[in-house]
Amino acid sequence: MVRYADDFVVFCETEEDALQVKDRILPTWLAERGLSLSAEKTRIVRLTEGFDFLSFNVKHYPHPQTSRSGYKLCIKPSKKAVLGKVAELREAWLALRGHSLAAVLWKLNPIIRGWANYHRRVVSSRTFNKLDAWMYCRARRYAKHTHPKKSWEWIRQRYWGQWNKERNDQWVFGDKRSGRYLLKFSWFKIERHELVRGTSSPDDPDLRDNWWERQKVNAKPLSAEDLDMANDQGWVCRLCGMDLINDEELHRHHTIPRAMGGSNARSIRELVHLYCHQQETRRQFNSVKESSPADVLQDSCSK
Repeated sequence: MVRYADDFVVFCETEEDALQVKDRILPTWLAERGLSLSAEKTRIVRLTEGFDFLSFNVKHYPHPQTSRSGYKLCIKPSKKAVLGKVAELREAWLALRGHSLAAVLWKLNPIIRGWANYHRRVVSSRTFNKLDAWMYCRARRYAKHTHPKKSWEWIRQRYWGQWNKERNDQWVFGDKRSGRYLLKFSWFKIERHELVRGTSSPDDPDLRDNWWERQKVNAKPLSAEDLDMANDQGWVCRLCGMDLINDEELHRHHTIPRAMGGSNARSIRELVHLYCHQQETRRQFNSVKESSPADVLQDSCSK
């Protein structure tokens, strides 16, 4: 079983096993927890047909020469996810017409970085290259719309060049004045997921260091400041006592909220999980309300 939030996939060896899991095992297991399966969203499919899960497409492809089973599992960005991202980028490009190049880079780079980082763990190279080609066409449209009376050669020299000095690529869209440029999906190196042996358990104390190294891979998107805070905390969320890196979103928490007179000093900030942060913030403000002197002041004035 592979789970994420309230979505999960159960892999079975036979269709009979899948029917038993769907009709008997899962309903009983979920009912004990006050949950039930969604009849509209629950279905049984063969791996050779493929299915989408968390914006990925999982499918068995015929590969008689490279595998003993005659099939090879391939996980790649789903068509729906790619089309959705293209639609989002198209909408952003259209909204940026008439805006400065700095605004274009500020808006688009986080979108590219986030989507590429999420999908770099699967077979995405071909998808990344296609998205880069599509982005090049949109960049040309933006440049021509901005300078309708200029020649293509003038536009090319103004907007395209080897702005990224770490790459031998003359077709990088950017601003030669500031040196900033538009990221490319293909620049994000594919990082394969390292398989876990079936006998390896996160609860095995002999494998604790190994599991810890695997978890730290997910800390790459953290900034240098966040990494310092995580190291100071021993990579543990103080509010719940669990490991910081556990697939939950991380927030910067002020132990003394700024709304209550706290500063932005490093000594009163820490990294916590999103839901831990929400609960702690609610608790802090509720405690202030309970101890607020407003009611006492009102009573003294009435007397």
